[in-house]
Amino acid sequence: MFAVKPGATLSTKPEIDYARRIVASVWQSFGYTVTVTSGYDGTHQAQSKHYEGLAEDYRTRDVTPSDLARMVPLVTQRLGSLYDVVLESDHLHVEYDPQ
Repeated sequence: MFAVKPGATLSTKPEIDYARRIVASVWQSFGYTVTVTSGYDGTHQAQSKHYEGLAEDYRTRDVTPSDLARMVPLVTQRLGSLYDVVLESDHLHVEYDPQ
């Protein structure tokens, strides 16, 4: 289960749908509901995978720092080497990047 920030547009790519389910599962295992804050929408760097539908951002402000410190490595491990998982100042960025 996940929530979507008003105005956020979910990616329809299977690679990101898979990532979203993994992130939601990890969040849920710690007692949280994940919120997608950005998919295709928003302003990102020119070469961002968001514009290809291969990246999403997830809200972190509702997660305690100690839980987040345990959750991010779990997401990274479960997604594997085909994904980049980056904890930014106010969200978790996940992108499919098989290179």
